[in-house]
Amino acid sequence: MSSSVHNVFAILKPDMMNCMVAEYHWGRATMTVKLNRENSPEVHYIRFGGVEYFAGPMHWRGASFAQRPASDCLELLRRAGRVNEFVEEETLKERNIRLFVVQLEQSEVQIVCHLANKYSG
Repeated sequence: MSSSVHNVFAILKPDMMNCMVAEYHWGRATMTVKLNRENSPEVHYIRFGGVEYFAGPMHWRGASFAQRPASDCLELLRRAGRVNEFVEEETLKERNIRLFVVQLEQSEVQIVCHLANKYSG
């Protein structure tokens, strides 16, 4: 896989964060991930819109979200059967389709979406 841009949501101490998929509306292609630090009242959310693909657990520890290059995103969507062979990297860039990942000990959270924004709860 190619290089990534790490901690794209500028989360302080991302390794200390517990993450949970709080909402996932497949029909509306939206997903909200709740982030909170142990022993802290501080809560953040990341809302993903236009979700094309999600793989990962419903709960995990670590919020160092990275954004992978369009080539990785395209490869994943092709493997998952979400796009055909005529779709190119430029198409993904034009439609703002991005792959966000969080590296876990044994696996990786993968979210492909059109928009993503962090907000406080």
